Formats: sequence, structure tokens, C-alpha cells
Amino acid sequence: MAKGKKTLIKEIKKLNDEEILINGKEYIIIDDTKDIETATTMKISSNGNRILRFEDANKKARIDVKRNINIMKYTFGNKEAASNFKKSYDKNFLTKDDSSEVIGNTTCHKKAMEMIYRFTDKKSDEYDKKSGHTNFYLFEEIKD
Repeated sequence: MAKGKKTLIKEIKKLNDEEILINGKEYIIIDDTKDIETATTMKISSNGNRILRFEDANKKARIDVKRNINIMKYTFGNKEAASNFKKSYDKNFLTKDDSSEVIGNTTCHKKAMEMIYRFTDKKSDEYDKKSGHTNFYLFEEIKD
């Protein structure tokens, strides 16, 4: 669906507090609103989120496509390889001395970024001092 395109909602069902089914496709609720199932149209915003519109023009909700996203931690033993990886995130710079591990899994882009910020934001309790130097935190969407 192209940015700015409006889609008429034919079928909508709230599956739980975090998920909603619209026209047969599952989405993650980012910003909920009362009676979200009364939405009439869906529009894609500039950042790729979907905005639900209602009869009341002031009422809005934001959703995102449900995805399968792994949060990865890459650890380099060689600072030169880490520096090259930092420029392009090319996995060809990984050697047998380096490691990669899945440190989490989530269903939407916003939650993936929140998980990464836990390790890369200096204000976070879980801040990794090696982040951006020899440790890198990235997300990878898993295609089915």
C-alpha cells in the first residue's frame, strides 16, 4: 500500500489489547483509542505507520503491520572489523572470532527500536558502553 493511500475498512476486529485484525491482516496497536473497532478508513503516514480514521475527525489511532523481528547483538573482537561494520552493517566483516546473538524478539518496529535503545541510550540503566564501538544492536525482520 503506497504512502498517503486511504483504504476503506470492511472488516475490523480487536484480537486483544495489542493486536487488531483489519480486512484480514493483523496489525499491532501503537496508539489505542476508545472504540477502535469503529474506524472507517486507514491511511499510511510518512513514517510507514497506519493511521485509523473515524467518523469523529478528531479521533485517531496508530497501528503498525505485525512482523516477526529479531533484535541482534553483534560483538567484534577486532576493532578494525568493527569500524568497517559500523559504516555499512555488512555481515561479511564478521569473522569466526566475532559473535552474533538474538537478544530479543518483537512484533513491531516501534518495540524493536525501544529494545535497541535500552542498550544504546546513555540514559538507560542497561546502557552498553561498548555500543557503537565493538558491540552493535540491530533488528532484522524475519520473512516467512
